[in-house]
Amino acid sequence: MLTIAVTAVAPRAAAPEDDFPEGEGKKILVASCTTCHDLSEVTKFRGYYDRKQWRDIVVTMMEYGAPVDERQVDVLADYLAQHLGKQ
Repeated sequence: MLTIAVTAVAPRAAAPEDDFPEGEGKKILVASCTTCHDLSEVTKFRGYYDRKQWRDIVVTMMEYGAPVDERQVDVLADYLAQHLGKQ
């Protein structure tokens, strides 16, 4: 008698970063922001801030130790404003 084992593979659950379009801003967001907190700490502010406010937040997070390079500040601020900013 031949027995065949079948293993079901569950689909991968969506990760928080899956909601964001690919790009340099996403790479910075995931690499820098998630060193200290979950992305939900960023996404919960969807629609609250304009680009200047997002930039101020990025700079503040840098002061708290977020690993964001000066050259990345505007890229990340633009990305956050575009995808989470006030409409």
